[in-house]
Amino acid sequence: MTAPLLPSQSGSPEGELAVTILDVGHGNSAIVRDGSRCAVIDAADDTTHAELERIGCDALEEVIVSHVDNDHIAGMNQLLLDPKWPLGRVRINTDASKDTKAWRHLQQTLQLLADDKRVTGILPVRTDTGVPIRVGRAELEVCHPRTVMALAGPRARDPRFGRVTSNTMAAVVRVLLDGAEAVLLASDIDGVGLRDLLDHGPRLSAEVLVFPHHGGLPGTVEPVAFARSLTTAVAPRLVIFSMGTSGRTANPRPDIIKGVREAAPDAHIACTQLSIHCHGAGSRPTSEGHLSEAMARGRSENRCCAGSIVVTHTRNGFRYTPPLPHHGQFVLDSVSDPLCRVSSSTFPSQHSSSVTGASAPRLAANPPTGNTAD
Repeated sequence: MTAPLLPSQSGSPEGELAVTILDVGHGNSAIVRDGSRCAVIDAADDTTHAELERIGCDALEEVIVSHVDNDHIAGMNQLLLDPKWPLGRVRINTDASKDTKAWRHLQQTLQLLADDKRVTGILPVRTDTGVPIRVGRAELEVCHPRTVMALAGPRARDPRFGRVTSNTMAAVVRVLLDGAEAVLLASDIDGVGLRDLLDHGPRLSAEVLVFPHHGGLPGTVEPVAFARSLTTAVAPRLVIFSMGTSGRTANPRPDIIKGVREAAPDAHIACTQLSIHCHGAGSRPTSEGHLSEAMARGRSENRCCAGSIVVTHTRNGFRYTPPLPHHGQFVLDSVSDPLCRVSSSTFPSQHSSSVTGASAPRLAANPPTGNTAD
């Protein structure tokens, strides 16, 4: 039996301090590491496990499940049951409204780990974490949901918030590397959740924004206003859309890109896989030359755009792999209609109010098309 991992506050000065945003197709997964000490936020498939093996992880100190949709947890059982790395704390954003096979399986796995005393603790995910969540020199700050929303849970109508769905409560996590504001992982947060986050949450600024819901519909708020408000709050240099080429969705939505561009016209935009908005269903450009060495689900079928992206903290700031200029050159040379290269002025003009404050109820409802469930 593998003993649970005891918390340690010591860092690994000689090790690489980084966040890897994995290409898992339509899903989310990130690895935070200080040397061989690691944390995982979500695991959509076996890509996360393969990457932990590749980088030589020897301690999985923190595991966070932002919410329990399949595209966030389908690879979690494999991680948690592998005896090769001791486990620290597992933090679960539970959801009584869900009853999927993957969620039931994960519940059984967590009970098995608790019974066998293979995990330091199984805790909820909310802003009031008590002591900071640290892995060496990395800190994981839960920005959303607040305790009051987490305790209430999803419901058709709440007088304090409005309609609360699983996506409303999806956990938003900000990663700081040696104190530097590195990455905001926005999971699947929707417009109702964003209003509460902006009204009551902590500072959100980060070098990198992993955009919520794969760039899909943000619930019942107007997409341009949602994207503009979130991007303004984060002020990122890089905006990542973790999404898949295949499937029932066509992400990121052009109106989401419009909102991002309005708020951050100079930000670099990168999708983990090629969007059908940018490159049709025909032959795909060869993308191997600029990709990082990190495991990427789209690599074998030539679906990658930026692939898996590694954000490394250095003495001189942040280093990106693949380098942003290399990804930008690939897009210019090989992608037929790159949505990320379109300026906000090119999109059709439309009036929209802010997501924040008193203007929130005036937000236009979304059109009925598109996916809001995953």
